[in-house]
Amino acid sequence: MAPAVEQPRLHIYDHCPYCIRTELALGLKLNTNKASPYDRIVYGYGDKLGDESKTGCYDGGVVLTGKKELPVLEKIGSDGSRQWLKAESLDIIEWVQEQLDESDCFQAKSDREDLKTFFATDGRFKVVQRILSRPRWLKMTHVKDFLRKEDRDYAVAKYEKGGFDYAAAEASDVESKVEMKALLEEACILLGSNTSFYKDGVLGFDDLLYLPELRTVTLVEGLEWPKRLRNYVVSAHSKANVATYFDNQIA
Repeated sequence: MAPAVEQPRLHIYDHCPYCIRTELALGLKLNTNKASPYDRIVYGYGDKLGDESKTGCYDGGVVLTGKKELPVLEKIGSDGSRQWLKAESLDIIEWVQEQLDESDCFQAKSDREDLKTFFATDGRFKVVQRILSRPRWLKMTHVKDFLRKEDRDYAVAKYEKGGFDYAAAEASDVESKVEMKALLEEACILLGSNTSFYKDGVLGFDDLLYLPELRTVTLVEGLEWPKRLRNYVVSAHSKANVATYFDNQIA
């Protein structure tokens, strides 16, 4: 009998919404008798991942695609060879769906305008999410992403270069919590059911896109959540065996 092909390796950052999309997809659809259908490998945020074009990063000795980009899904052959690599979250989700019967695939993206507007990159939810989360990431030293000082320094340099003001974010923390509470109440209204953004309650592509954005906010200690929304976030992540930050919040 030929040796079994090893299960895929998923290379990620724990705090990255694009990475969490792929974890949700793998966990929800490729369930096995094992604890997880993939090997989870987490990296420091300042690791250059073999990308020699990156300055100010450290070399962890691991080369994936040759670029500083995650997530990456790696399939390992029985002889230990890398059969292929995927480095885009949507490509990884597509690969997951290719492993399934058509009837078991995720419901298609709805293209609901209310969801796209609420979670837009320049919308208030994302703006306030960044204000609340980015200073807190620097205190998340129990997560490998920010374990080393170099990881935290990289995050600060990256986001300050993009115009983010850490001092202003911390100064507005109380007001931002108040605004986020109202935004979470809006997000709760967007749910199609108690367990999904779809009316039939089945987790679909919309959930893969937007659950990770809500997961980021679970980091914030003392933030009030609508019970229905919190239950949805906890339940969906639990089904995929993906942890939230509700038990590891930062003040």
